[in-house]
Amino acid sequence: MHRIPAGHGQRTRQSARPPRRRSERDAAAKAGHLVMHLDAEPGSRIVENQAHDFAAEFLMPSAEILAELPQRLDWEELYALKRRWGTSLKALVYRAHAFGAFRETTHKRAMMMLSQHGDPEPCDLGPREAPLLLEKAVRLCEETGVSFDELVSRSGLPFELANEVYATAPMTRPRLAVDVSEGEKPTVPEVLTLFPS
Repeated sequence: MHRIPAGHGQRTRQSARPPRRRSERDAAAKAGHLVMHLDAEPGSRIVENQAHDFAAEFLMPSAEILAELPQRLDWEELYALKRRWGTSLKALVYRAHAFGAFRETTHKRAMMMLSQHGDPEPCDLGPREAPLLLEKAVRLCEETGVSFDELVSRSGLPFELANEVYATAPMTRPRLAVDVSEGEKPTVPEVLTLFPS
C-alpha cells in the first residue's frame, strides 16, 4: 500500500488565508479569464475548466514539466517537483494524469490520499516569493509624477493588499559590474562592484 510519507507536513486546521500556491493558481486562472473570456457568462463549467487549464499551463508549461513527471506514484519525486515548480501536489497529480503519466486509477488513488491527509498539503514550499520588478515599476511611476498612492488608486487594488505586496519587494539587490580594459587581466577588486552608483 502506498502512503504519503510522514514528516512532510502536519494536519492542522485551515487558516483564514488560502495557501500561497492556491492563491497563485487562482490568480493565474483569473488571468486566463481576462485573456480568453471577456464576454463569457461567469460560472460556466467549460469556461472555468479553460481558465484552470490556462493556469496549469502558465504555472507548469507542458514543454518543460512533461519530461519531469514521474511515471508512477512516487511521493518523494512529487515533493521535489512541488518545490521546484512551486505548485500543489494536487496540481502536479492532475497534470501527470492529463499528460498520461498517471493512469486513472493512480490519479484517483493519489487524490484520495491527499484528501485524507487534509490541508495543508505535505511538503512545505518555504518562504513566499518576492516580486522582483515591483520596486522598479514604483520608482519609474514616481519619476514620472505618479505616486505609490495614486498608482494603487488607479489599479483598483485595496491599499492594504498593495502595501503588503510592496513591502515584500526586495529593495536594491546587489549587481555585478565587470570593467576590464582591453588586454588586461582582471583582478578581483577591479571586476566585482556591488551596488554600483
